[in-house]
Amino acid sequence: MLRLPRPEVHITEGCNFALSAVLLNAISGLSVVLYAPPADGKNTGRKFMQAARAFYPWDTEPADAVRSGTIGSRILYTGFRNGLVHGLGFQDPEPLIPTVVTRMPGVGMSQVALRALEEATERPASLQAVPTLRTSAGRTELNAEALYWGVRQFVFRFTADAARVAAAEAYLGPMLRNGATGVRTQPRTPSLWSRCRRTCWSILDVIKDF
Repeated sequence: MLRLPRPEVHITEGCNFALSAVLLNAISGLSVVLYAPPADGKNTGRKFMQAARAFYPWDTEPADAVRSGTIGSRILYTGFRNGLVHGLGFQDPEPLIPTVVTRMPGVGMSQVALRALEEATERPASLQAVPTLRTSAGRTELNAEALYWGVRQFVFRFTADAARVAAAEAYLGPMLRNGATGVRTQPRTPSLWSRCRRTCWSILDVIKDF
């Protein structure tokens, strides 16, 4: 979806809402399965906001962006994620400040530009002036390209936290075994850490290549 719109093949829509909803759901899923298990449907908002506050790269955001992890994680959850997932983008009552999902101007990203975005470990030049969240002109904007890079960094930062990954492995261990016998069907390697990253990349690849 990051390669949309593509007017040369008569696709003129950018799928802004769909793209953002899947990215926010990736944070949501990781927060309840790996960040703060169990995935029992309880305290999901708190887990989302705690995980986003701790691991989203707020420290790399431009000067005019929302840079506070506490404020930013709350806006992502209450201002965007819930409205997109539960209400087709509608909120009743309407928020005091309108929310808008934006994209970078022009056509969708080229394959080369997308690869450069994915491989950037530091905030890429193309996003230096493009914040994830910004409040301006009486509205709160969420940029999809910045969110995509930010979610990838979220995954890297989370899977670099040895204590969190160890806790996630302890929770998921029984689910990775073969029924009640307690016999693993696969060896312990590759680590949960690399399996987690692979799973997340698969989710994000769906967004990229749709």
